[in-house]
Amino acid sequence: MLVLLATAACSDPRVLSGPCDGDCTADVHAPGILDPASPGFHATVLRQLNWSFATCAGCHGADFGGGPAGVSCLGCHVAGPTACVTCHGAGPTSGAHGIHAAPSIAYAGGASVACGECHVVPARWDDDGHIVHDGVAITTPAPVTFGARAGLTLAGAARSGPPTYAAGTCTNVYCHGSELPAAGGADRAPRWAPPTVAAPCTSCHGDPPPDHVRSDCASCHPAGSPHLDGVVQLGTGCDGCHGRAGSPAPPRDLTGNMFTTAIGVGAHQAHLLGSSRISAPVPCATCHRVPATIDAPGHIDTAPPAEVSVALGWDRTAQTCASSYCHGDARPVWTSSGQVSCGSCHGIPPATAPHTPGMPLTACASCHPGTVDAFGNIIVTSGTSEHINGHVDLR
Repeated sequence: MLVLLATAACSDPRVLSGPCDGDCTADVHAPGILDPASPGFHATVLRQLNWSFATCAGCHGADFGGGPAGVSCLGCHVAGPTACVTCHGAGPTSGAHGIHAAPSIAYAGGASVACGECHVVPARWDDDGHIVHDGVAITTPAPVTFGARAGLTLAGAARSGPPTYAAGTCTNVYCHGSELPAAGGADRAPRWAPPTVAAPCTSCHGDPPPDHVRSDCASCHPAGSPHLDGVVQLGTGCDGCHGRAGSPAPPRDLTGNMFTTAIGVGAHQAHLLGSSRISAPVPCATCHRVPATIDAPGHIDTAPPAEVSVALGWDRTAQTCASSYCHGDARPVWTSSGQVSCGSCHGIPPATAPHTPGMPLTACASCHPGTVDAFGNIIVTSGTSEHINGHVDLR
């Protein structure tokens, strides 16, 4: 055993994680045992000994607290020489380690990426394949062995190959958008070289992604939802994208319009509320298919506008329904108001027998008492009416 003739102070923060004290001197080792720049530095020597911590424990004790030598290693290595933080500190800083691990950087929605997503994390420091293999020190960089996250494939995506790390580049990894349906990301095979800033949203998917109709993410994706967890979190309320709180019908429409003169708004509320008082409120499903869930096929995965029931004969150019029973021969324009009233769909009275030309509105109740009251008002009770229900109701 070589003898150290001059003591050295331990001061390298890359290796020594605690404050130095009197235990940081030695008189039985070769010069440089505490000098990180020396070939005789104790970590270098220990690696040459294939990380045989038992050699150290022979003098410093099984717990490295002093042992026969009476010199503790814990003055500098406060968690112990074999603790993860002794070698890695708060975590590796090479390449893009820091930007993956730092919770303050929104690389994964503000959450850190666990080490096990890219490497096998040993249960103990001396697990084979960690720093030793078959008892021999490993001198090559830690191999990348992707965890479950990198291999995820969302519904609708086509995986082009297994997740791979080669030549400093990650390819086919879900984490960076390679396996997202219609991702549209600009840098989905990033290099491991340390970036100067966190990757923007557009590196993994478009802003918005190509299959989205809106760019205001928070309307459909609830605040605080996990990011990059393999599940697309969507809000549960229809009014997140159109309509307003408590009402799914525009205004507002998908592009933010609030006025009835916009075709995306039009007479939605007039139908939904039955504001003309000539019928009960018209349910959304009368004109459109209502999805059971936000991500139901044919809903947000298709481009707007919504598909109107063929039976209504909707003419988007003329902005009117050409064959709807609801309006008879009338063709009110969707984006206009004041066009619908009693008499706009049929005459007052209708021209068919047994009606007579001089019959007043107050006479309607004689034959249709469940449909109209004695004053000629359409009866709507608990959101239902016998008027415009497909049946001619007679007493």
